[in-house]
Amino acid sequence: MGLLAAILYGALQGLTEFLPVSSSGHLALAARLLHLEAGGLGLAVATHVGTLVAVLWFYRQTIAGVITLPAPDRSRTIWTFGWALLATVPFALVLSGPAEAAFGQPWLVAVGFLGTSLLLLLLARLPLGGRGTPAPLDGLLIGAAQGVAVWPGLSRSGTTIATARLLGVSPEAAAQFTFLLSIPTVLAALARELYRGGLSGAPWPELIAASGAAALVGILSLRWLIGLLRSGRVSWFAIYTLALAGVGLWLG
Repeated sequence: MGLLAAILYGALQGLTEFLPVSSSGHLALAARLLHLEAGGLGLAVATHVGTLVAVLWFYRQTIAGVITLPAPDRSRTIWTFGWALLATVPFALVLSGPAEAAFGQPWLVAVGFLGTSLLLLLLARLPLGGRGTPAPLDGLLIGAAQGVAVWPGLSRSGTTIATARLLGVSPEAAAQFTFLLSIPTVLAALARELYRGGLSGAPWPELIAASGAAALVGILSLRWLIGLLRSGRVSWFAIYTLALAGVGLWLG
């Protein structure tokens, strides 16, 4: 693949993992356009490591602060994340097989991009205010949304943020919950792919370069997204995802 292409691939993951435009959909189309047959899975695993590092760094104070919360608040936070993870698993398991098959079918990826576009347009109609944190039972619906978003083209961040916003959570709190929820989800996915030999097929310099690029660009993307959510402009990405749906249909 080459070192430069690996860096660009990692930067693409870092940019699209957090913005509501579906990293999986981008990587599916990029794989088709760049003819990434060998080593593609290993690079995907490496870039997910990079975006995981970005989340841990960006929310490091929030993660550390959970330990110092009063017992009732800490218990409420743990239960909310627990319900969300519990709801994620069955949906992700049921859809993982069809989603992997859809990854190689651009027109099915286009369906996911259309779903993302509709969610982003829905966000434009919601007020900017809301509660500071999701309630424990809100976690069930947010987790279910995350599970469904394994479909390529359907943005995980857009789907979960939109669900949290519909439940009355403020934009910034919805983003924080979404990305903190991604930590155990990505760890589980990484363990699965590593078990399947997910790092084989690509040279280590390329894997490290892709991971580093994903981490750096991911931190910048998180900052950008939070600003867009605060200003209510995140729905503008619907134009972009509609265009990507058109690309997916063209590639067929």
